[in-house]
Amino acid sequence: MFGWRRRSEGFEWREYVRTTVLVRRADRQRRVEDVRVAAVEKVKNVADAGVGAGRAGVSAARSQLSRLLAFLGDALLDIAAAVFSELSRWAKFFWGVLKDSLGGLLAPVLGALRVPIDAARDKAKLVPDIARNFPIKAHHLISAALAIGLIYVGGPMLRSADGVGAGAAAIVDLAPSGARQVTISSEISGPATAITGDVMRVDGALVRIEGVEAPAPQQPCLRANGRRWNCAASAKTGLNKIIRGRVVTCTHSSQDDAGRTLVRCAVDGNDVATQLVRNGYVFAVSSYFSSLASEETAARNAKAGIWQGDVVRPQAWRDQTWEAAKRQAPDGCPIKGVVRASSKVYALPWSDAYANAKVRPERGERWFCSEDEAKAAGFSSSDRS
Repeated sequence: MFGWRRRSEGFEWREYVRTTVLVRRADRQRRVEDVRVAAVEKVKNVADAGVGAGRAGVSAARSQLSRLLAFLGDALLDIAAAVFSELSRWAKFFWGVLKDSLGGLLAPVLGALRVPIDAARDKAKLVPDIARNFPIKAHHLISAALAIGLIYVGGPMLRSADGVGAGAAAIVDLAPSGARQVTISSEISGPATAITGDVMRVDGALVRIEGVEAPAPQQPCLRANGRRWNCAASAKTGLNKIIRGRVVTCTHSSQDDAGRTLVRCAVDGNDVATQLVRNGYVFAVSSYFSSLASEETAARNAKAGIWQGDVVRPQAWRDQTWEAAKRQAPDGCPIKGVVRASSKVYALPWSDAYANAKVRPERGERWFCSEDEAKAAGFSSSDRS
């Protein structure tokens, strides 16, 4: 019996139980750790999916906001251009009225001043005697005037030559009115400002872009819904978008009927005329490169700019306006010749000043059948663009 007890004592029950408990505890901890790791991975995957969705939403919102801002910017520019055009038209009208009024008011004053003016003229006859005794002679004044003239004329020429570069030249002429006129002989380069949709000033030179024609200032354009809009102002705004803040390089081509210099221009290597036609800002002239005809067809198919509604080419619109004005004018002569202060100008049926111009025969004003007839009578055009 004692021997059995000794044999049974050889099996270590306590060690067996403790080992079993430890094994089960380790297995339970492993399962808990596996569950925790799986939960963390699921949370991480859900978080990554949420971040991706958030980024996509932010990108879409940013794209929509950019489009909205671009649309609002274009709309504000169009509105500002239209308002400025209308204010300019009214300013021209009031300035003409003011000059006419001042001319009538100052006539008696000028008559009263004739007596002292005649007395001053008599005293001026004594100037030769004074001049003979004066230390500064005429040749001194002539030399000084020539030096000032060389500085005034040579300075712009040198500046223009710097912008053009070697091998290019420009001829500067001072008109009686003091305006700077530049005739380009080869190439000119520099900052530019739009005057109309196809006319701009490049480094001080007034030039017209060859191969395109912008809508006339008074020409009506209709949108797809039939509402009228200022397509001429939009063309000017479009040209400003292309050239603003950039260096424009133009090559002289020829001259138009009005004597303006025709040029082909590029900005950052891109042809300006092509960009204008492609965006529907202006019309393409058929005599230019054939690529512009294809650009105009693409713009018309896309209903871009002037092609979004009903529109006619500027020359066709001027012909229609001329015929309509002939039917209402005396003897079928639709050009108005008016006198403003000391100047005589004529207004064509499509010019800004035509609607407000009143022909008063008692003041020497009259109607003309052609521009040549008006010029022969001493009248000049009222359009200065």
